[in-house]
Amino acid sequence: MKQHIRKINAVLIFAIAATFTSCDIEDIKPFNKLTPEDAVRDEGSAQLVLNGVYDLGKEFDVSFFPLHLAAYGNEGSISGFLSGSRGFNTNQVPVDNIFLTNLYGGQYKIINSCNFLIQELEAGKAIGISDSKKVEMISEAKFQRAFAYFNLLRYFGEFYDLSSTYGVVLRTDFAAKLEARPRNTVLEVYNQIEEDLLFASANGPLYVEHFYSGSLAAKALLAKVYLYERKFTEAAALADEVINNSEGYALENNYADIFTESFNSSEVIFAPFTGPNNEGKTSMYLVNNTTYSESIRSLADAQVGTSNDGTLDESGFGYDPRFSYAYAEDTKKSNGNGKYPFLNVIASQGNTLYHLRLGEIYLIKAEAEARKTGGDLTIALESLNAIRNRAGVTAKNLLDKATLLNDIRNEKLLELFFENGEGWFDIVRYHSLGDLTASIVKPSLISTNKFVLPIPLQVIIGNNLLFQNKGY
Repeated sequence: MKQHIRKINAVLIFAIAATFTSCDIEDIKPFNKLTPEDAVRDEGSAQLVLNGVYDLGKEFDVSFFPLHLAAYGNEGSISGFLSGSRGFNTNQVPVDNIFLTNLYGGQYKIINSCNFLIQELEAGKAIGISDSKKVEMISEAKFQRAFAYFNLLRYFGEFYDLSSTYGVVLRTDFAAKLEARPRNTVLEVYNQIEEDLLFASANGPLYVEHFYSGSLAAKALLAKVYLYERKFTEAAALADEVINNSEGYALENNYADIFTESFNSSEVIFAPFTGPNNEGKTSMYLVNNTTYSESIRSLADAQVGTSNDGTLDESGFGYDPRFSYAYAEDTKKSNGNGKYPFLNVIASQGNTLYHLRLGEIYLIKAEAEARKTGGDLTIALESLNAIRNRAGVTAKNLLDKATLLNDIRNEKLLELFFENGEGWFDIVRYHSLGDLTASIVKPSLISTNKFVLPIPLQVIIGNNLLFQNKGY
């Protein structure tokens, strides 16, 4: 039985949120043109600020970056016009890419909005709010802040090297004006992300709708962060806890049902709300300007039948069913990828951003269990095969640890392609862990300098305390 369900009218959420997203965060003007000093007055006004934070995650500048990441890695390529796409196919992204400037700023806008809400709630500005509700709201804001920092670190920092000084700038206090600050170390950024997610895991709401970030979403993201930090024992344990949750999250019986059910899917742990009209939409319809890579095509072909016998005619044949679902004639839909079926027209439903879903958590558990000291490879294999069984492909056998880890990476590519860039981040992580050579996976990765995108030129100009990433 659900203990705590919040139902908020979607029209209200996004109409009010527009107030917060229509201007620079340094110039916050809440509803009714209140000043920042009295923007948070009670529970209702605090909720409006929080709704605005959620809405910022669907802004144009941040909501279709998975498409760029797919091209930067080995999932696919950008085949048509896509804002800011120059250099992503070949890992030669210029420092003056304006899209990257807006992406960078968009993530910090989320962070600053979170800082504002946390500041106001902790200062007791929301009169009449219960202590439990206040803590829940703070936990949601801390999740959003941690998620934004995790994204920034993976895009612009050496996230794979815990000893690196090439992190990103940490800001945990609300800034009403621009302030130059130096980069923090990678470890300092991870420590902040952990601190926020531990708070959100312990205090976040339960049984929330999937477009809110509750306690389970915080645990899922923290398991992923632990994996990146090479805290494999912690990652395996927390992933197992998420898999065996008591909130009703479970793998869909059929892969296609994830994308039919969208953010309401039983395995989607966190995905922004999407809806018809111009409100509640993301920019993932732009997937129609991309295509799959030969890497994933050949990998999908190798899962079923005889090599090179795959076809995408009608419902597809001879390919991994997940690949066929996305690209076969009967299921690829109007945008050319069945995961994102809706066109950018007023009457259509918006396409979902799949930030966290249970299928990925199974594979996080598999990898962490295989890598941890004293890990049980049989348990890791079981977690991997749970995903393969759902997909309808032959289960893997246990040969050795190196083969198992490679199978897990390939499985994540087949399961999550064009969803959140995990194929790219796995190339970098596996290379740094000594499990593969990045240039063999993608020949244009001729230097580890390409493992990190450039700090945008306009950002460097605006903050004279920042130093550029290596090689740019």
